[in-house]
Amino acid sequence: MTIDTSSIHASTVGDTAAEASTPATSTTPVPSPPITANKPAKIALTFIAKDNDKTLVVATSQIVNAMTGNTNYPAPVPTLAAVTAASAALFAVVNTANASKLTIATRRQLRPALAALLRQLAQYVQTTSNGDRVVLMGSGFPLQRSRQPVGVLPAPANLRLSRGKVSGQLRARCKVVAQAASYQWQIASALAPTVWLPANPTVAAHANLEGLTPGTQYIVRVRAIGSSGPSDWSEAAMQIAM
Repeated sequence: MTIDTSSIHASTVGDTAAEASTPATSTTPVPSPPITANKPAKIALTFIAKDNDKTLVVATSQIVNAMTGNTNYPAPVPTLAAVTAASAALFAVVNTANASKLTIATRRQLRPALAALLRQLAQYVQTTSNGDRVVLMGSGFPLQRSRQPVGVLPAPANLRLSRGKVSGQLRARCKVVAQAASYQWQIASALAPTVWLPANPTVAAHANLEGLTPGTQYIVRVRAIGSSGPSDWSEAAMQIAM
């Protein structure tokens, strides 16, 4: 018995045209993303906006201490003295018990001034270090986290089939695979178990397989697609279409 491939499809909310155009029978792996191990490191500047005034002063002190006498940064711009002065001025206001309007207004002026100097210093450090992670770490500035490739995903587990609500339909569902961008499904008749036919890929870990012959037993398998290509196929599941 043969199965009409034009009548078999997986229907699920969120399928895209790009996913539907990828045949589930393809064994050509998706190219792996470029390796990021040698990618230049970068300074993370979020602390300047997120830290409170006292924490910002402490972070500034750590940066100045790390860069003082550091031969990797011979001529900081702005000077470390200018950064230290701006930090000391903010610290003096933060440390006062006076909560007058003048103190609050002064505080609101001093923090942006220190933030501007830190951003300028970070630009100097980033350029001077040429993105070298070790050299950047010696500056006292926090670094952005480097993204690592996810790698090949595991095969989907716990594949289950059930009869659909309409004639000639099977419902397929598997356990969600973390980091999977989509799922590819294949189906075969139990009368020709080695002839796998593609169903449309889905973005979810479930699909409705339609256009099947009632009374025929089918075999279904699925694999997950990630940034490093497809996983192995799952263990097959069997169910009779009604």
